[in-house]
Amino acid sequence: MPRPMHAHRGLAQASRLEVAYLVMERPGISLAELSEETGLHANTLRDHVRVLIAEGIIHSETERRPTRGRPPAVYFPVRATTDNEMAQRRVDEAKRHGDLLRRIMASEAPELDEDAMHQLDALYEHLDELGLEPDLDEKNLEVALSPCRFHTLVAEQGHAVCRVHEGLIRDVLDRAEGPLEVDRLLPLVTDHQCELLLRLRPADA
Repeated sequence: MPRPMHAHRGLAQASRLEVAYLVMERPGISLAELSEETGLHANTLRDHVRVLIAEGIIHSETERRPTRGRPPAVYFPVRATTDNEMAQRRVDEAKRHGDLLRRIMASEAPELDEDAMHQLDALYEHLDELGLEPDLDEKNLEVALSPCRFHTLVAEQGHAVCRVHEGLIRDVLDRAEGPLEVDRLLPLVTDHQCELLLRLRPADA
């Protein structure tokens, strides 16, 4: 099945993934600061942030300064609480798609409630768009991610790769609204496979 037009293609590049990582670690970072941290030219960075914004991974705001002159743009990660059309559309479409598939397949009633199933719908679509071919075990709340198309990047920038993907996964689950949350993300349990472990959020959380 072909990937959706809005699939997360931007994260396949090491330098673009590094930009996403820096924005997550330092919300409000400017283009000049990104250039200083990465060593990339401003024009290259503008292309990177443009793609990341279009894919609903980061967003820009105008920095407020008391001095004259055109204020620079600063960048923030798109969180579950961020009003973002692209990120919300992904989740809403995934929920509708999941409901449709369950009606068509008419399988046994799932053990999880509707909200949890919608979270899994959103998570599956997110991971599939990344090209990770998720194998979802609903009963044990485990997801095998294989092949990990980012395994070569993990060897070079493991901290950035896994931090970005875990952050996106947490935000997808939170935006979908339900009882599931990330327990652990286990990178490269084999040469080409990672594992995602989920859990039910404590009732008093």
